[in-house]
Amino acid sequence: MDAAPAEPGSRLASALAARLERIDGESIGAELQAGHSARACDLLAELSAVQTDLRERTLGMPFQALSRIREELARVRRATTSAEVIASAPAALCAACGFDRAMISSLRGSTWLPATLHVEVDTDSAVNAAFRDFIQDVRIALTSSMPEAELVRRKAPALIQNAQSETRAFRPLIEVSQTREYVVAPIIAGGSVVGYLHADTYSSGRRLTGDDRDRIQIFADGLGLILERTVLLERLALQRERIGKAFYAARTMTEGLSAAPVQLVRQNIPATESRPPVSLPSMLAASAPRLPDGLTPREREVLALLASGATNAQIADRLTVSETTVKSHVKHILRKLHASNRAEAIARYLYLARSQDRAL
Repeated sequence: MDAAPAEPGSRLASALAARLERIDGESIGAELQAGHSARACDLLAELSAVQTDLRERTLGMPFQALSRIREELARVRRATTSAEVIASAPAALCAACGFDRAMISSLRGSTWLPATLHVEVDTDSAVNAAFRDFIQDVRIALTSSMPEAELVRRKAPALIQNAQSETRAFRPLIEVSQTREYVVAPIIAGGSVVGYLHADTYSSGRRLTGDDRDRIQIFADGLGLILERTVLLERLALQRERIGKAFYAARTMTEGLSAAPVQLVRQNIPATESRPPVSLPSMLAASAPRLPDGLTPREREVLALLASGATNAQIADRLTVSETTVKSHVKHILRKLHASNRAEAIARYLYLARSQDRAL
């Protein structure tokens, strides 16, 4: 199978190292012994230039890696849904950190659920096809000995070397993927581990190092923040949609009520039947629900008026008493109904009214 191309920084470093091997101290010494001082000076100048270039490249490589991670995370951040973020993350991880394969998984309780696998090279090989098919419906129950379970406890990445002989790993996944070593990092959102990122260099055979472990964690940290932001935006959009639907339903209902025609209905009352005039207190007493014993007739009238939404001033006007008297009645009502405020007393009154209607 074809080997994956090395990272640009790695290729330059290898080329510079090869030049250093060619320009070694023995070559310079040989030129000096042969009397070729000018050639020896040229070799010394070239050696100094190569050493300087190699030092600059070596020091700059970590910053180049961080720049690639930032660029790929910026692409992932353009996704509008959490599903799009999850689907694009493995490919972005491979591009940012030079991995051949990357997999993103979710974590639900103590169950590990592989979600998406990206293969950078040899996508149609038998191994990668089997790997892709295997994760479609697999559900992995985490045990305390698994490296992935340790990630949940420590919230730190891990480099698993000699994966084929690693007894703590989930053996079916290791066997079907044929990975020799891999790095894994937790995805943290809202302070909790919500998933994993796994990656390896299966096709190229490049050995993984602590730098790979650190880089996948940097990417996972950024991905967790992106996921958290995207999910919050999705929830906000859903809440806005629900509020919009509620307002639309309320407006439709009120428009229907306002558009309904007003009709005056006359009830035919037999001439022989006479009705005595009914005062407001007697109407309230006739329609009021049965309240606990202990309330005076006047307190019952006050409570009924309270339930209708009347203020103290309105109650005083209707009953032809002072507001001070009304406040005194209200105080006695609250005490007798064991209510802490007017709203609680009204709620109990309405509850009794509904109960009485159902009984009828």
